Amino acid sequence: MTAAISVRDLFFQYPRSAFYLDIEFLTFHPGRVYVIHGKNGSGKTTLSKLLCGILRSEEGEIALFGKDLRHMNLGQIGEHVGYLFQEPAMQLFTATVKEEMTFVSDFRGENRENVKKRAEELLGRFQLEHLKERSVYRLSRGEKQRLALCAILMSGLRFLILDEPTTGLDEKNRKILYDMVDQLSREGIGVAIVSHSKELLRRYGERGVHVEGGKAVQYGPAG
Repeated sequence: MTAAISVRDLFFQYPRSAFYLDIEFLTFHPGRVYVIHGKNGSGKTTLSKLLCGILRSEEGEIALFGKDLRHMNLGQIGEHVGYLFQEPAMQLFTATVKEEMTFVSDFRGENRENVKKRAEELLGRFQLEHLKERSVYRLSRGEKQRLALCAILMSGLRFLILDEPTTGLDEKNRKILYDMVDQLSREGIGVAIVSHSKELLRRYGERGVHVEGGKAVQYGPAG
């Protein structure tokens, strides 16, 4: 199976900081769910941002579906890997749910009927169809999170990185989130979840990456 993301001999350090990540090898596959975990400040979010090109390292190699990330811009990376920030409101840019789902595709000049059909399908799957005319400012945190995720999925990408996705969610919305992750995995979309949640680790911790002391160590079944 071709890896969605592979990391080899990566070294990253923030300027004028003692913090660093030194990683020999990691691999993430489509259709699998991984948990990236460790103590606060260990570098979990730094690693996740390196995996999708938000941060760049001059040493080592990261490949997305076999392509060298160093030769890709953020737009090209976003066609393969999506990133959901811990605060979903950061990724909402339009006035209504319906507009949020279509504005990037409209900007690209994609077929409007196809875009509308795809948007309605995703909103229905993630329990947002009844809110499509609502202002994004009137959504709950869980609804904003699902909308941001739906908008990311409009591009047809094959791997998702979720940064602390259970923060601020009640039990009902956590269950909705877990169902979404399970469904995406069944559809062949890989998911890496950055979290220190024990509940989430119990559910998805079979495959994961433990970050500590500047190292990221992978465990679990291969492939």
